[in-house]
Amino acid sequence: MLAWLPRDHGGSTPATAELLTGLNRWDTEHYLRIAESGYSTDPGSPAFFPLYPLLIRATDVIVPGGALVAALLVANVAAFGALAMVYRLADGEFGPRVAQRATWYLAIFPTGFFLFIGYNESLFILLMAGALYAGRRGCWWWAGCFGALSSATRLFGVLLVLPLAVEYFRQVGWPLRRLRLDVLSLALIPLGAALYSLYCLFALNDPLAFSAAQDRWGRQYTAPGAAWASAVERAQGGLLSADTLGAIIDAGTFLLAVALLVLSVVGPFRFRRDQMYLTAHGALSLVLLMSTTSWFRPMMSSARYVLEVLAIFLVLGRLGAHPVADRAILVVGATLHATFLLIFTAGTFFVG
Repeated sequence: MLAWLPRDHGGSTPATAELLTGLNRWDTEHYLRIAESGYSTDPGSPAFFPLYPLLIRATDVIVPGGALVAALLVANVAAFGALAMVYRLADGEFGPRVAQRATWYLAIFPTGFFLFIGYNESLFILLMAGALYAGRRGCWWWAGCFGALSSATRLFGVLLVLPLAVEYFRQVGWPLRRLRLDVLSLALIPLGAALYSLYCLFALNDPLAFSAAQDRWGRQYTAPGAAWASAVERAQGGLLSADTLGAIIDAGTFLLAVALLVLSVVGPFRFRRDQMYLTAHGALSLVLLMSTTSWFRPMMSSARYVLEVLAIFLVLGRLGAHPVADRAILVVGATLHATFLLIFTAGTFFVG
């Protein structure tokens, strides 16, 4: 993989500027453009949901250094909050030791650097984990608000309806007469996406502009599993080709996530029945990942999106109770994390 790194051409760009330029890659460029100019300048821009660009714009007004510095600041503050929220969620389910390990494993996961660069990954995980944590604690209006903000960050935030509904009905029971007014909090979750759709209607003359924009990026839905099979087929090319390496990373990381999620329902590390809301969320996320593909690369960005499947990090946190497993996860995760970050900042696209 290191063969894809560019060679030194003797440039005189300061190291700090080169680093910032390296972090301003791919999706970050679009978020910055939206924050500075809105959605009208690029027909593909509606694919990027508005909450993160809005926070970049607000931070840029206050903090010197430009939109990229603001994006990195927002992402890193959100990353701190996301890790703290994941710790609280894991602590409530399995205790502080598992919570500590799960949080570390998330931070040093091979694609965990996306939490700390100019992407919306950390913001989305913060809001998603906040919704799950609030729902688990019975704070349903807070859960609905966090869910609404998550669906204003990414369309997949709408998926929170299912796991939170599972947990809600576990807490209050199924007979309709036992429902409370706070059941309406579940209806808040898609509100962020709905408001964005309303904006698209008035500003872009298309309430589904964010969906149509996906066509520009080659995104489309397919039969569950077809994208993974295509990625495996793509991985049979030359070992050092970008297509092959990208397919191996995507398909391999996804397969690892599936295996860990299976361990949440079978074997010694399975979750209790009252913790199945976490498995439900993870399963729904992985099914949708299996059902989307891209002309550029099957399952593109899956290695990044598995960061959102929090259940697998709780399973890893339990597996890490054995010292050998803990050291192996930390060493392998941190090594791949550093390698993938180096490749990403060098401008190679098969990571992420």
